[in-house]
Amino acid sequence: MKSNNPSGVSRRTLAKAGIFGAAAAPLLAACGSDDNGGGDAGDGELDLWWWGSDARHEYTQQIVEAFLAQNEGITIKPSPADFAGYWDALNVSVSGNNTPDVMQQDEKYLRDYADKNALLPLEELDIDLSNMDEGTLATGQLDGQTYGIPTGVNAIALLVNPGLVEAAGLTIPDDTTWTWADFLQFTADLSAGGDAIGNSGVSFNNESLFAVFARQKGENLYTPEGGLGFSESTMTEWWELVLEARDSGATPEASKVVEGYAAGQDQAPLSTGTGVTEFYWTNQIGGIQAALGSDLTLLRVPGESEGVQPGMFLKSAMYWSVARTTSDKEAAGKLVDFLLNSDESIDLTLGDRGLPSNLAQRERILPNLPADQQLGADFIAAITPDLAEAPPVPPVGAGAVADVMLGIYESLLFDQITPAEASASFIEQVSAEIG
Repeated sequence: MKSNNPSGVSRRTLAKAGIFGAAAAPLLAACGSDDNGGGDAGDGELDLWWWGSDARHEYTQQIVEAFLAQNEGITIKPSPADFAGYWDALNVSVSGNNTPDVMQQDEKYLRDYADKNALLPLEELDIDLSNMDEGTLATGQLDGQTYGIPTGVNAIALLVNPGLVEAAGLTIPDDTTWTWADFLQFTADLSAGGDAIGNSGVSFNNESLFAVFARQKGENLYTPEGGLGFSESTMTEWWELVLEARDSGATPEASKVVEGYAAGQDQAPLSTGTGVTEFYWTNQIGGIQAALGSDLTLLRVPGESEGVQPGMFLKSAMYWSVARTTSDKEAAGKLVDFLLNSDESIDLTLGDRGLPSNLAQRERILPNLPADQQLGADFIAAITPDLAEAPPVPPVGAGAVADVMLGIYESLLFDQITPAEASASFIEQVSAEIG
């Protein structure tokens, strides 16, 4: 009881603060509670966790202040973090049965935390979903229950520096009809005709890009049941494409690819003007254009017109989730509703957490988006009619897949393994991770 605590702060809040303060504390065994936690009307104390940049931290705090001004009796303890630090802290918090009341979630970890019984089915809360696209909502659902509501959507695109294309004496291809062979020829010609590399190669280890390739062949990265959803031959074909790009000069030598990847987004070849094209998500455009100092052109992923089905999809940028053990379901529901649906929240967020999943709010803010977010919004609007259903929620263990794929990619580039060996190794390692 709070009356027994002279500080006036709940034991639950103190416990969470202790976990953040104990950086070297050992991780406890996962022990998600089977208890449904607090009632609808609880203590009014909410912890709000999110990751992001300093700019996101600043505007999210402004959203919190706007919410509190309209909701007397609720207090919020905000806990911003960078991406890596966020998951370390959340793992400790959930393992200690101190899950934050409201938190950002990512598709790679949503099933993991839902399976740990850490997340509340959001059907239990009063959140207005009337303006949400059903397909977008489905990306946060498992076994018919919603464990995360998407903040917004983005899409993978080929970002192109049009000035460097012109300098190489080439023109932008028709992205509604181009094939992967066309892409390889275009980027090889860019490398041969100018001073910048046609494609930096830093994203060919991205499992989401491979997922587009697999989907074009009627397959998928994962099945709805949580297994691998692609054939070994499809992945081998992908690695063969990677080597063809390297050997044709479309991408640089292996050491330069590794160097570009390690440099990070702001110092990657596209951002520094030493690379002409690269695959990124639409909500990354602003940072890249700011580093480059000039505008980019967005193209669809190659191969969309020649495949069994479109491979591209709208990805939920991130989700809002609620702890099963929240001490105040009513307050948590109000906060999530405010984050997703209020003018105050959307006017501050704009497209930073993806193009808003609330379709009415998306339409309302379109004229007010900054130029980089408008570019992404226009691209999403153009491709949406042609897209297939989004992929299923990734399985438990999917968070380790990026590191697995990166290691295999580097071994392939340095000719330490063949494409067939790369595929076999990936399947073996990922199968062990996802069980």
